[in-house]
Amino acid sequence: RQFNMDASSGVDTPYLFATCACLLALYILRRIFTIATPLNYAHTSHPDQKASDILSDKDKAFISRSKEELLSACAGADLTTYGGQTSVLRSLMRSGMVSVNGLLRSNAHDLFLIHRETGPLLEGGLGVRVTVQLNLFGGSVANLGGPKQREWLQETFNKGQLGCFLLTETGAGVLSGLIVETTATFQKGKFILNSAHNAKKTWISQGLTAEWGVVIARLILPGDIDKGPHAFIVNMNDKGVIAEDMCSKIDFNGLDNANVSFNNVELGLDSMLNQISYVTEEGEYVLRDPKVPFKFVSVAQRLLSGRICIAGAAIMQLRKVVTHVTKYASCREIPTGQNVTTPLSELPVMRDTLDSIDASMCVLRHYVHATERRFIGDDEISHSLVEQIACGKIEIVGYCIDAILRLKTRVGSLSLQSVGPFGTKPDILYVYRFAEGDSAILQQKLCRDSIKSVGNVFGMLRTLAMIPMELIQNRNGIGRQRALLNLKLLQLALSVMGKSKKQQTTDWFASHAHVESIAKLKAMITIFDTASKCAGLAGTRELELFRRVHLEPLA
Repeated sequence: RQFNMDASSGVDTPYLFATCACLLALYILRRIFTIATPLNYAHTSHPDQKASDILSDKDKAFISRSKEELLSACAGADLTTYGGQTSVLRSLMRSGMVSVNGLLRSNAHDLFLIHRETGPLLEGGLGVRVTVQLNLFGGSVANLGGPKQREWLQETFNKGQLGCFLLTETGAGVLSGLIVETTATFQKGKFILNSAHNAKKTWISQGLTAEWGVVIARLILPGDIDKGPHAFIVNMNDKGVIAEDMCSKIDFNGLDNANVSFNNVELGLDSMLNQISYVTEEGEYVLRDPKVPFKFVSVAQRLLSGRICIAGAAIMQLRKVVTHVTKYASCREIPTGQNVTTPLSELPVMRDTLDSIDASMCVLRHYVHATERRFIGDDEISHSLVEQIACGKIEIVGYCIDAILRLKTRVGSLSLQSVGPFGTKPDILYVYRFAEGDSAILQQKLCRDSIKSVGNVFGMLRTLAMIPMELIQNRNGIGRQRALLNLKLLQLALSVMGKSKKQQTTDWFASHAHVESIAKLKAMITIFDTASKCAGLAGTRELELFRRVHLEPLA
């Protein structure tokens, strides 16, 4: 009835439905009379064509130098204490490990290499300090600040001074989306920084030990004009800055996390990062280029680069565990008959587990690398780039957590031994999951953005027509998955059609499993399509195995 109401628009709805139904019936018959081939990890359609590595010789040389610097700085340091970790980071800053110029988005290749290839080798808390210092604090000033502010940043690095990034607020953290209530109000040629009631900055890594911070606050101009969230440099030792240590964690307590609040903190006009805009002595808001408006995505840029860093680091965390388990499994003899033993690594269950994880890590590394290149090379941060970054962060971190749990079930008592690769150290992946935007929130956004294209009757008809078309075209061999995604989007759109805003919200929350399945399909299709275009990966055994392990079970 809902569709027939639109018959006056000229759309031949019954004919369209009949066509779609016939095509769908033909596909179902084909599936019924087709014998599915069993999944065999040892034999895929491309058994001999191996994927190439993403690292160039220049990259490998840089990684080797970085590892030496990291290990040298860590030598003798007590990484279980604030002082031990900060001494390491201060030493790295003074050594010139990364220049301010290397933090610019167009020059971020080495920054990504550090996070992807060397950062995860550090103790988890120290690894977080590195990304806070370089990507969040340093990257914000480098990419949003003017020339004088970038010069100042280089001076702080040369002195070995540390910074933090103050965005997340109490009651508006990783599980509730991005809300900023802290304000920077213009008053007589300066800004007055204040925290809203019960909205202190929270979980601020390096918030106790940093000399400086980049705080995200709403810019309030004369006449109570709210210009939205902007970034400001704050001296963490200034009067009115109140930093309190948070509760102890199950691990990684060498990293300080703080609750930070502001009470009438005075900031100079030059404290606002001013590459895009600035405020005059009279309180006038000025754009450097009237054709380039200030957008919040500019402030959030470092969250996006952080999500890329997290995805790459997660794969390295998994690789550390896989390397240990592979070595153990090759030496662990398992009785398989009378007076007969077989290495655990040669048993099909372990061989297939390790094989699928190796292939998955390879494909996901190529995906992260492709996302890095796009972040560096694109002229602007488009919606599709933001979506590509989110897909990687959600699925890669989630997969690495699940893969480590699978390995724990395959190695018996090693999963409990202190000499094993498990314990609490891999739990840093849960930090990755909720840092720079909780994966659950990113899934909600991914689904919400996808359903916008289905919103009206014409969108629904178009989505319905795409179901048989995707089955017939079968692009990249995942036509069923694309068709199922369209079907699920159509189902969700129909479930909220014609309802009040309040009821739509209630139904949306109740449909969490459906929303998550849509986000899963969307993310995995995006990852596979992007990886299929990567040089050195297209047509390889690893990509085919990835498709069979990750895409086929979805439909």
